[in-house]
Amino acid sequence: MSKRRYEGEQTKKHIADIAKVLFSQKGYAVTSIQDICAAAGCSKGNLYYHFKSKEDLFLYLVEQTFTEWWEQWEKISSQYESATEKLYAYGDFIAGIERPLHSAEREFFNIVGTDSEAGQKLLTLINKSFENTKKFTSEGVASGEFKNENLFELTFIISSFYAGLHRYSFFMDKDARKALFRRATTLLLQGISNRNEN
Repeated sequence: MSKRRYEGEQTKKHIADIAKVLFSQKGYAVTSIQDICAAAGCSKGNLYYHFKSKEDLFLYLVEQTFTEWWEQWEKISSQYESATEKLYAYGDFIAGIERPLHSAEREFFNIVGTDSEAGQKLLTLINKSFENTKKFTSEGVASGEFKNENLFELTFIISSFYAGLHRYSFFMDKDARKALFRRATTLLLQGISNRNEN
């Protein structure tokens, strides 16, 4: 990689890192391009060289975050055989991640709308996460570990269950949160496991 390209990528990373902090602290609407440039110490021209708009920058950050999470999850999930083990591991994984852009994501949707190109891009990223959850959920149904329910609904319930836990356990320390998620996974399994019907 040439020195110029390397420096360009470092500048892009620096701008993105600064923007992520500002979006998480101030929200999407209030954070302006000027705010990001001032904090990053760059010109608007430099920012627009790397990102065509504020929407583009925000979507880049969301995609980067989701991609990192799912690369981590693939490594973790590959260590487990059964869907039940994967569900516990998934709970541990979700308990440990940080979602600094979560509130800004909802705000972004409210501003751009779900029918806009930007809204559709964000929905695609969220749907990819849903598909990753559906993958091990379908394994659980296929192996007979989970009840043979409607796969979309079961995946939606599991995804929403952990998203809600994550949202309302932000004030807990990591150990307490992990313990809560473990207990919650046990309770969830009591509802979806085939083994409870014997």
